[in-house]
Amino acid sequence: MGYPDTFTGYMVNDHKTWTQFHKKEGGYASHIRCHEYFVFPIPDNIPSELAAPMLCAGLTSYSPLVRAGVGPGKHVAVVGLGGLGMFGVMWANALGAEVSVISHSPNKKEDALKLGAKNFLISSEKDWAKPYAHTFDFILNTADMTHKFDLQEYMSTLAVNAPFHNVGMPDEPLPKIMAQDFMGSGGAISGSHIGCRPEALAMLKLASQSKLFPMVETIPISEKGCAEAVTRVNDNKVRYRFTLTNYDAAFGANRS
Repeated sequence: MGYPDTFTGYMVNDHKTWTQFHKKEGGYASHIRCHEYFVFPIPDNIPSELAAPMLCAGLTSYSPLVRAGVGPGKHVAVVGLGGLGMFGVMWANALGAEVSVISHSPNKKEDALKLGAKNFLISSEKDWAKPYAHTFDFILNTADMTHKFDLQEYMSTLAVNAPFHNVGMPDEPLPKIMAQDFMGSGGAISGSHIGCRPEALAMLKLASQSKLFPMVETIPISEKGCAEAVTRVNDNKVRYRFTLTNYDAAFGANRS
Protein backbone atom coordinates (compact mmCIF):
# COMPACT_ATOMS: atom_id res chain seq x y z
CA MET A 1 0.00 0.00 0.00
CA GLY A 2 1.24 3.49 -0.78
CA TYR A 3 0.44 7.00 0.32
CA PRO A 4 -2.62 8.54 -1.38
CA ASP A 5 -0.40 11.24 -2.89
CA THR A 6 2.39 8.88 -3.97
CA PHE A 7 2.35 10.07 -7.58
CA THR A 8 2.44 13.78 -6.81
CA GLY A 9 4.91 16.42 -5.79
CA TYR A 10 7.52 18.08 -7.96
CA MET A 11 9.24 17.55 -11.28
CA VAL A 12 12.09 19.30 -13.10
CA ASN A 13 10.73 21.20 -16.09
CA ASP A 14 12.52 22.20 -19.28
CA HIS A 15 14.06 25.21 -17.56
CA LYS A 16 15.59 23.03 -14.81
CA THR A 17 13.33 24.53 -12.17
CA TRP A 18 10.85 22.80 -9.91
CA THR A 19 7.17 22.70 -10.85
CA GLN A 20 4.51 21.57 -8.39
CA PHE A 21 1.60 19.36 -9.46
CA HIS A 22 -1.78 18.92 -7.86
CA LYS A 23 -2.49 15.97 -5.61
CA LYS A 24 -4.10 12.81 -6.96
CA GLU A 25 -5.46 9.78 -5.17
CA GLY A 26 -2.30 7.75 -5.90
CA GLY A 27 -2.26 4.29 -4.36
CA TYR A 28 -5.98 4.31 -3.52
CA ALA A 29 -7.29 5.33 -6.97
CA SER A 30 -8.95 2.92 -9.40
CA HIS A 31 -7.72 5.01 -12.36
CA ILE A 32 -5.57 8.09 -12.63
CA ARG A 33 -4.81 10.71 -15.27
CA CYS A 34 -1.56 12.59 -14.81
CA HIS A 35 1.37 14.22 -16.56
CA GLU A 36 3.46 11.82 -18.65
CA TYR A 37 6.47 12.57 -16.43
CA PHE A 38 4.82 10.49 -13.71
CA VAL A 39 3.95 7.52 -15.95
CA PHE A 40 6.52 4.74 -16.09
CA PRO A 41 6.76 1.81 -18.53
CA ILE A 42 6.77 -1.41 -16.51
CA PRO A 43 9.05 -4.18 -17.87
CA ASP A 44 7.10 -7.18 -19.08
CA ASN A 45 8.71 -9.56 -16.60
CA ILE A 46 7.60 -7.57 -13.54
CA PRO A 47 3.99 -8.41 -12.54
CA SER A 48 1.83 -5.38 -11.75
CA GLU A 49 1.30 -6.41 -8.14
CA LEU A 50 5.09 -6.36 -7.64
CA ALA A 51 5.70 -3.19 -9.63
CA ALA A 52 3.18 -1.18 -7.60
CA PRO A 53 5.12 -1.14 -4.30
CA MET A 54 8.34 -0.51 -6.22
CA LEU A 55 6.93 2.88 -7.22
CA CYS A 56 6.44 3.84 -3.58
CA ALA A 57 8.59 2.06 -1.00
CA GLY A 58 10.91 0.73 -3.68
CA LEU A 59 11.86 4.13 -5.05
CA THR A 60 12.02 5.67 -1.58
CA SER A 61 14.71 3.12 -0.69
CA TYR A 62 16.48 3.03 -4.06
CA SER A 63 16.98 6.77 -4.50
CA PRO A 64 19.22 7.49 -1.47
CA LEU A 65 21.34 4.42 -2.17
CA VAL A 66 22.25 5.45 -5.71
CA ARG A 67 22.69 9.09 -4.73
CA ALA A 68 25.20 7.95 -2.12
CA GLY A 69 27.14 5.93 -4.69
CA VAL A 70 26.41 2.57 -3.08
CA GLY A 71 28.08 -0.25 -4.97
CA PRO A 72 30.94 -2.78 -4.82
CA GLY A 73 33.32 -2.20 -1.93
CA LYS A 74 30.68 -0.44 0.19
CA HIS A 75 29.13 -1.80 3.37
CA VAL A 76 25.50 -0.76 3.89
CA ALA A 77 23.38 -1.25 6.99
CA VAL A 78 19.60 -1.26 6.70
CA VAL A 79 17.77 -0.49 9.93
CA GLY A 80 14.42 -2.26 10.11
CA LEU A 81 13.08 -5.00 7.85
CA GLY A 82 9.60 -3.94 6.79
CA GLY A 83 8.00 -2.50 3.69
CA LEU A 84 10.89 -0.08 3.16
CA GLY A 85 13.73 -2.14 4.60
CA MET A 86 12.92 -5.11 2.37
CA PHE A 87 13.62 -2.97 -0.68
CA GLY A 88 16.68 -1.39 0.92
CA VAL A 89 18.31 -4.79 1.40
CA MET A 90 17.31 -5.99 -2.05
CA TRP A 91 18.59 -2.90 -3.88
CA ALA A 92 21.84 -2.50 -1.92
CA ASN A 93 22.72 -6.14 -2.54
CA ALA A 94 21.88 -5.84 -6.26
CA LEU A 95 24.07 -2.73 -6.52
CA GLY A 96 27.01 -4.79 -5.29
CA ALA A 97 27.36 -3.67 -1.68
CA GLU A 98 27.76 -5.86 1.37
CA VAL A 99 24.55 -5.56 3.36
CA SER A 100 23.84 -5.87 7.06
CA VAL A 101 20.40 -5.65 8.64
CA ILE A 102 19.90 -4.06 12.06
CA SER A 103 16.71 -5.20 13.77
CA HIS A 104 15.41 -5.17 17.32
CA SER A 105 14.21 -8.77 16.97
CA PRO A 106 15.70 -11.98 15.54
CA ASN A 107 12.39 -12.99 13.97
CA LYS A 108 13.20 -11.66 10.51
CA LYS A 109 16.74 -12.99 10.15
CA GLU A 110 15.79 -15.69 7.65
CA ASP A 111 14.01 -13.20 5.39
CA ALA A 112 16.92 -10.76 5.62
CA LEU A 113 19.36 -13.40 4.43
CA LYS A 114 17.01 -14.45 1.60
CA LEU A 115 16.91 -10.84 0.40
CA GLY A 116 20.70 -10.68 0.26
CA ALA A 117 21.93 -9.56 3.68
CA LYS A 118 25.24 -11.04 4.84
CA ASN A 119 24.93 -10.05 8.49
CA PHE A 120 22.03 -9.67 10.93
CA LEU A 121 22.50 -7.44 13.98
CA ILE A 122 20.03 -7.48 16.88
CA SER A 123 19.92 -3.98 18.37
CA SER A 124 18.15 -5.13 21.54
CA GLU A 125 21.26 -7.06 22.59
CA LYS A 126 23.75 -5.36 24.88
CA ASP A 127 26.79 -3.83 23.13
CA TRP A 128 25.49 -4.90 19.71
CA ALA A 129 27.23 -1.98 18.02
CA LYS A 130 30.73 -2.44 19.43
CA PRO A 131 31.94 -5.11 16.93
CA TYR A 132 30.81 -2.81 14.08
CA ALA A 133 32.47 0.43 15.18
CA HIS A 134 33.31 2.64 12.13
CA THR A 135 32.08 -0.09 9.75
CA PHE A 136 29.18 1.16 7.64
CA ASP A 137 29.64 3.44 4.65
CA PHE A 138 25.91 4.15 4.62
CA ILE A 139 23.09 3.46 7.08
CA LEU A 140 19.59 3.44 5.61
CA ASN A 141 17.15 3.87 8.47
CA THR A 142 13.72 2.60 7.42
CA ALA A 143 12.28 2.29 10.93
CA ASP A 144 9.43 4.41 12.27
CA MET A 145 10.56 4.10 15.90
CA THR A 146 13.72 6.20 15.65
CA HIS A 147 12.58 8.30 18.62
CA LYS A 148 13.28 5.26 20.82
CA PHE A 149 16.80 4.65 19.44
CA ASP A 150 20.06 5.22 21.23
CA LEU A 151 21.41 7.23 18.33
CA GLN A 152 24.90 7.34 19.80
CA GLU A 153 25.16 3.59 19.25
CA TYR A 154 24.12 3.86 15.62
CA MET A 155 26.41 6.81 14.94
CA SER A 156 29.34 4.84 16.40
CA THR A 157 29.02 2.28 13.58
CA LEU A 158 29.47 4.85 10.79
CA ALA A 159 32.65 4.88 8.74
CA VAL A 160 34.42 8.20 8.20
CA ASN A 161 32.06 10.85 6.79
CA ALA A 162 29.24 8.32 6.37
CA PRO A 163 25.55 9.29 6.78
CA PHE A 164 22.73 7.91 8.91
CA HIS A 165 20.00 8.43 6.32
CA ASN A 166 16.31 8.40 7.24
CA VAL A 167 13.47 7.28 4.99
CA GLY A 168 11.24 6.02 7.81
CA MET A 169 9.01 8.70 9.31
CA PRO A 170 8.36 8.42 13.06
CA ASP A 171 5.55 10.47 14.57
CA GLU A 172 7.79 11.68 17.41
CA PRO A 173 10.87 13.96 17.37
CA LEU A 174 14.29 12.39 17.06
CA PRO A 175 15.98 11.55 20.37
CA LYS A 176 18.48 13.87 22.00
CA ILE A 177 21.90 13.80 20.42
CA MET A 178 25.03 15.84 21.12
CA ALA A 179 27.30 17.51 18.59
CA GLN A 180 30.12 15.37 20.00
CA ASP A 181 28.34 12.25 18.73
CA PHE A 182 29.11 13.32 15.16
CA MET A 183 32.78 13.92 15.74
CA GLY A 184 34.13 10.41 16.11
CA SER A 185 33.78 9.71 12.40
CA GLY A 186 32.50 12.96 10.95
CA GLY A 187 29.14 11.30 10.41
CA ALA A 188 25.90 13.03 9.44
CA ILE A 189 22.14 12.59 9.74
CA SER A 190 20.12 13.06 6.56
CA GLY A 191 16.78 12.10 5.02
CA SER A 192 14.80 11.91 1.80
CA HIS A 193 11.38 11.07 0.41
CA ILE A 194 10.54 9.11 -2.79
CA GLY A 195 12.75 9.84 -5.85
CA CYS A 196 12.78 11.21 -9.39
CA ARG A 197 11.77 9.80 -12.79
CA PRO A 198 15.29 8.84 -13.98
CA GLU A 199 15.83 6.94 -10.73
CA ALA A 200 12.48 5.18 -11.10
CA LEU A 201 13.33 4.05 -14.61
CA ALA A 202 16.78 2.85 -13.52
CA MET A 203 15.25 1.00 -10.57
CA LEU A 204 12.76 -0.82 -12.80
CA LYS A 205 15.54 -1.73 -15.23
CA LEU A 206 17.66 -3.13 -12.39
CA ALA A 207 14.72 -5.14 -11.05
CA SER A 208 13.93 -6.51 -14.52
CA GLN A 209 17.48 -7.42 -15.48
CA SER A 210 18.37 -8.91 -12.07
CA LYS A 211 14.95 -10.55 -11.61
CA LEU A 212 14.40 -8.86 -8.26
CA PHE A 213 10.97 -9.55 -6.84
CA PRO A 214 9.85 -8.16 -3.47
CA MET A 215 7.87 -10.08 -0.86
CA VAL A 216 4.32 -8.86 -1.45
CA GLU A 217 0.86 -9.96 -0.34
CA THR A 218 -2.20 -9.16 -2.46
CA ILE A 219 -5.73 -8.31 -1.33
CA PRO A 220 -8.72 -7.75 -3.68
CA ILE A 221 -9.84 -4.14 -3.34
CA SER A 222 -13.12 -3.72 -1.48
CA GLU A 223 -14.28 -2.10 1.73
CA LYS A 224 -13.50 -5.35 3.55
CA GLY A 225 -10.14 -5.78 1.80
CA CYS A 226 -8.99 -2.24 2.55
CA ALA A 227 -10.01 -2.61 6.19
CA GLU A 228 -8.04 -5.85 6.46
CA ALA A 229 -4.97 -4.29 4.86
CA VAL A 230 -4.98 -1.22 7.12
CA THR A 231 -5.55 -3.34 10.24
CA ARG A 232 -2.77 -5.79 9.43
CA VAL A 233 -0.32 -3.01 8.57
CA ASN A 234 -1.15 -1.35 11.90
CA ASP A 235 -0.61 -4.67 13.69
CA ASN A 236 2.64 -5.33 11.76
CA LYS A 237 1.22 -8.52 10.30
CA VAL A 238 2.29 -8.23 6.68
CA ARG A 239 5.32 -9.64 4.87
CA TYR A 240 6.23 -7.07 3.67
CA ARG A 241 3.96 -4.99 1.46
CA PHE A 242 0.32 -5.11 0.40
CA THR A 243 -0.91 -4.55 -3.15
CA LEU A 244 -4.63 -4.02 -3.72
CA THR A 245 -5.79 -5.95 -6.79
CA ASN A 246 -8.93 -6.74 -8.86
CA TYR A 247 -9.64 -3.08 -9.66
CA ASP A 248 -11.41 -3.95 -12.90
CA ALA A 249 -13.81 -6.29 -11.09
CA ALA A 250 -14.55 -3.65 -8.46
CA PHE A 251 -14.76 -0.52 -10.63
CA GLY A 252 -15.09 -1.67 -14.22
CA ALA A 253 -12.35 -1.99 -16.81
CA ASN A 254 -13.61 0.90 -18.96
CA ARG A 255 -14.26 3.42 -16.19
CA SER A 256 -12.95 6.87 -17.12
